[in-house]
Amino acid sequence: MSEPYPPLHRTLARIEELRESCGLGRDEVFDMARLSYQSGVSEDGVRALLAGQEVHDRGAEARVRHRVTFLYESRKNGQGTPIDIREIAAAIGATTTWTRKLVAGEAKPSIVAGHGLAKFYGVSTGFLTDSPADALNRELQPVLLDLEVRADPEKRLKDLGVAHMAGRTSEWSRDQLVEVTRMVASIAKDLERVANTVARMEQEETR
Repeated sequence: MSEPYPPLHRTLARIEELRESCGLGRDEVFDMARLSYQSGVSEDGVRALLAGQEVHDRGAEARVRHRVTFLYESRKNGQGTPIDIREIAAAIGATTTWTRKLVAGEAKPSIVAGHGLAKFYGVSTGFLTDSPADALNRELQPVLLDLEVRADPEKRLKDLGVAHMAGRTSEWSRDQLVEVTRMVASIAKDLERVANTVARMEQEETR
């Protein structure tokens, strides 16, 4: 399930506004390699989407197969090689033979296997299914948050519901205020993630 973010074009417009306000160059804001790694969209695709262009999408099934292969090939173990198939198979409750086909893009994961893969690799539940635009939009949210914190940390603290803290920052340096705001925002995001997980579990129990 995708998070209820604003459309990509609105996210990009806000990032550009804040980037200019903070006096930052595009290369300082957009890390193409990281955005590709986190979203599952190729670096060329990321560049195209950031430029307001559309990216060819072959459909949901092809997208899921590609993202599974992308996870397998991009996430390495301590030796710099893909994680052992047997370990992946055990994590998703499948045979090694089928899992080998899965990571090669020759099989489509079931809902259970897809959820297991996302959990195993530590990616969002929408990683395998989100469209290129939605996937990039998801990974731009931390970029947007960081820029909002840089631009006006006190306002961001108030937006996060800690106005009492924002009112006691006169003795802090700007760098300290920025770091505290980032910490509070990170905690708030973690709590939101836990709440969403609990809500999904409760929904599954009622089915």
